[in-house]
Amino acid sequence: MRQILKKSQLFSGFDDQSLEEILLSVSKKTVAKGEIIFYERDIATSFYIVGSGKVKVFKLSPEGKEQILMIANPGDSFAEAALFAIGKYPASAQALEDSTVVVFNRDRFVGLVERNPHIALNLIARLATLLHKLNRLVEDLSLTDITTRLAYYLVQLIEEKPTVEEPIKLTLAEKKLVLASQLGTIPETLSRSLAKLTKEKIISVDGSHIEVRNLKRLKQLAGVL
Repeated sequence: MRQILKKSQLFSGFDDQSLEEILLSVSKKTVAKGEIIFYERDIATSFYIVGSGKVKVFKLSPEGKEQILMIANPGDSFAEAALFAIGKYPASAQALEDSTVVVFNRDRFVGLVERNPHIALNLIARLATLLHKLNRLVEDLSLTDITTRLAYYLVQLIEEKPTVEEPIKLTLAEKKLVLASQLGTIPETLSRSLAKLTKEKIISVDGSHIEVRNLKRLKQLAGVL
């Protein structure tokens, strides 16, 4: 668990002595693919960091439509809202694949935050990042079409690559059903958007592999150029 914490945004830069103190307030849990970690409106008593695997945080509309708010990969934390009020989770969380998560008890962790301002600063930085992403999600769902959202998603994948070489090749980490939910649409509409970008020779698609053929045009569609 120490290695998991070291790779997380919340605890990056902590020495082993500090991590030992933190480890006293956590436990590790294994969750199977498809298993619900918590439901929206469950009492929020813990937050989590993904050790291995992948977890989606999502909301369901009254009609059953799913909107993914975030996908947590190894090192990512989720459900931090549990730290600030003894209330209920505002969304649900489910394992997308067999995963392990580090579980932080709210009451014990709040005590650590009070004694360690470094944790508080890292937590503020993490929450600011999440707020920015959620603001972008709300803006995208309200003001942009699916092709624009897809283009922005692909540009983000490029920017996350440590090095970018020509030709630019990407691998979609999510299955089409999950990616469609993440982008606020359905798989059939996502497929049409991929076909549109392919027809315009902006990308080429081979299963989950994408080659970017016109980065400038892709960025224009994404609204970042």
